[in-house]
Amino acid sequence: MNAIKKNYFIDQKQPKCPQCECKHLYKKKDFNQSLGCLIILIGAVFVPLTYGLSLVLLFFLDLLLYSRVKDSIECYKCKTEFTNVIVPKNFTDFDHHIAEIYEND
Repeated sequence: MNAIKKNYFIDQKQPKCPQCECKHLYKKKDFNQSLGCLIILIGAVFVPLTYGLSLVLLFFLDLLLYSRVKDSIECYKCKTEFTNVIVPKNFTDFDHHIAEIYEND
């Protein structure tokens, strides 16, 4: 993770990665995926004991976390993640077709 200005991607007309100059960037939630898997595992363990009510509880926990966790930007080519930056509205979510292009590089 590099130290860049908070508005680095806002200031550019065609944003590109400061590491590798790639123009293909995407936004994603800045959330620890291991923690997310642990939450799902805990919910699955408690399903038989709670008759599935634990899944409803975890659904609301997931909604709460999703609304509170900030977005980050990641580069398709070098996989550098930029956190604590302002994400422009025109950034899209992860696209498998674009990722496939850089997968073979």
